[in-house]
Amino acid sequence: MHDVIDSTNTRIAALSKENAEEGTIVFARQQTAGRGRLGRQWVSPPNSGLYMSVLLRPEQSVGELPVITLGIGVAAAKAIFATTGLRIGLKWVNDLIYDGKKLGGILCEVPSGNSKLPALVIGIGINTTFDSDSIPDELKEKLYWLEAASGTEVDTTALATELCFQIESVYESMKKGEIAKVLDEWRLYSITLGQEVVCTTPSREVRGIALDVTNTGALIVQTSAGREELLGGEISVRTAHGSYT
Repeated sequence: MHDVIDSTNTRIAALSKENAEEGTIVFARQQTAGRGRLGRQWVSPPNSGLYMSVLLRPEQSVGELPVITLGIGVAAAKAIFATTGLRIGLKWVNDLIYDGKKLGGILCEVPSGNSKLPALVIGIGINTTFDSDSIPDELKEKLYWLEAASGTEVDTTALATELCFQIESVYESMKKGEIAKVLDEWRLYSITLGQEVVCTTPSREVRGIALDVTNTGALIVQTSAGREELLGGEISVRTAHGSYT
């Protein structure tokens, strides 16, 4: 546990190069350089959220890793429900949503220049309690936190304990080949499927109806030209009217 750290993902990536064991976890009360997908900043004020990263060493190829992100989302949703009673939504590929606002997110990274052992860094940030004055103006209408949503104080330690349990459970299921089971659970929480979405990549924009996900975690979108399968990567997804839901 770190009181202050630049990024839990950065720390786990460094440990992975030192051949740290699978299941190694780093927690922090504050991140000074937390990050989300596509190079975005992750706001991590002191004692305002659960900030953690875990090291996995999966046997799957890199092309199959997006499905692990979806599985971790399921674990997070289950942990939040078990500790707060809140049923959150999962936005493909990595956002935790409640009442149309972002409660948290997941960032999966493959460290560069790693040891010979495979490594996958899973970063998880969940907003628990926020001073609204600490939130940048441009994010005030986009962020939410568990205590505001539940109306009660959240025990971050209990949430972290439950999340670790759920991650282990989901990951073990996936290692046993029960990916279809995990994806069925993800579909129950999904707020993306069935929506008209706009998917923006570095080179183009894809607009259509989000139909389903493949067994590798790709999003299947029905466009006017046919069906496309989109992997996470550098894709930004929003609904056609611009909101999360």
